[in-house]
Amino acid sequence: MKQHSTPIIIKNRKAQTLERVSLNSASYNEDWIQQLCFNNPTLLPVEEIEPIFGGMIPICRELTTESGNADLIYINEYGLITIGECKLWRNPEARRKAVGQILDYAKDLAKWDYSKFETECLKSAKCIENSLFNVVQKYYPDIEESKFVDGVQNNLRKGRFLLAIIGDGIRENMEELANYIHRNGNLSFTLALIELPIFKNPSEDEIIVTPRILAKTKEIERIIYRISDKVTEENIQIEQRKEVSQTISETIFFERLQNAIGVININKLKDFIETLSSKLNVITKLGRGKRLSLNLKSGDDTLNFASIQETGEVWFYGIVNKTEELGSKKIGVDYLQKLAKAVNGKFDDSYKEWNWCIKREGKYISIIEYLNIQKKWIEIIAETLDEINRLDENN
Repeated sequence: MKQHSTPIIIKNRKAQTLERVSLNSASYNEDWIQQLCFNNPTLLPVEEIEPIFGGMIPICRELTTESGNADLIYINEYGLITIGECKLWRNPEARRKAVGQILDYAKDLAKWDYSKFETECLKSAKCIENSLFNVVQKYYPDIEESKFVDGVQNNLRKGRFLLAIIGDGIRENMEELANYIHRNGNLSFTLALIELPIFKNPSEDEIIVTPRILAKTKEIERIIYRISDKVTEENIQIEQRKEVSQTISETIFFERLQNAIGVININKLKDFIETLSSKLNVITKLGRGKRLSLNLKSGDDTLNFASIQETGEVWFYGIVNKTEELGSKKIGVDYLQKLAKAVNGKFDDSYKEWNWCIKREGKYISIIEYLNIQKKWIEIIAETLDEINRLDENN
């Protein structure tokens, strides 16, 4: 169970305990939460939930759908849609009802095409703009209209949404919630429960909002549903291969990477990742930023053995710095030098240490070439982990 304490403010070396504000009054209610989240989209920690949904902009409140009005609609430059539902929690039934509502809104949107989505959003927003693209372009001037429209259309068709239920004090049995979603969902979505505690500084006229993620579907059990009832041979093959389900961000990362290196190499990479996980407890973790990347990290999330970019290039972030923190900079340098030799590249220390890496003729090397020497790569990672363990024992 997650436990949270009351925040304090320290001013002039004196601590002032903040007062929890009840979101069940005339001043602070569901409409107030809605407006707060709409005006301040960065308040919602979406990049912690699904990195690919980051950079979202508010489009409208109270979007009219067949199932009712969706509280909040956001979109980002990739045409990925976040649906927000703001609720004050009073009993378990109200919580389950909120989950059912947001799933129904998602189902409705997944039936729309781009034109319908654009029309309804602009209508609900009472927007003077004549296109959704014009609204988004104000935030992203370099965006291409055709790519944006195709992105929105594709995400609607696949039902790729981030569903955020935002409340003042969410308390739910996660197992029951997961079962409820299984019974009622048929989309490809990520569901997150976000608590939005509000505190007041009693000595100042100010309030402090401390949003926190209470749960997301990957923590409960990753649930991937397809919006389409059509089952093709391609879909069946994908589902059979996917022993461990992926987040939407991970799915999009592998789609982009496949465009760069091809399906055969994607399958090799997935097999390689599985081997790393089973033999060395190496984990994968999505990087943040405008471009997606996949980091290969030690089981304790300390060392980053590689950062695979969506273009296929392999970068390296901070392994030398981390091993130095642990007591031996040489371990990180040795790792990069050994791997550079194995892949016929060059250890590059021409920039700051955090960016020390492997290149060939000044360019990063493709993951395809690393996969060609994957047995050696696994051996080098194992040696590095052994060195770290010996360092810990000696200390």
